[in-house]
Amino acid sequence: SISKVIFLILIVIFLSSETALSINNENFSDYMDTWNEKIKLASEYLDQAENELKNGDAIQGCINQKKAAGFGIEASESLIKAFKVNGSQGDIENIETGLKKWKELRDFC
Repeated sequence: SISKVIFLILIVIFLSSETALSINNENFSDYMDTWNEKIKLASEYLDQAENELKNGDAIQGCINQKKAAGFGIEASESLIKAFKVNGSQGDIENIETGLKKWKELRDFC
């Protein structure tokens, strides 16, 4: 009967939406894990770059600054993806501004 078909369609829609939500949650978690990992590395390399520059080693400071920027770019891109998967569009502009700053830092040396 039609009610059984509608019921089956609703079950299929429900199950597929649960799967989509699960995939989005996994992607969000993966992106956030990448953000946390990469931003930590970026911070560590920035500290090293600052110390090298203070000690007068501009070459090593620049190398570490580029590494920091690379990780910062990866982190920012991952955070943007996480926000998009999560449906948070409002904060993406701020993250994109941060991404531009990382790229400037990379290109500065």
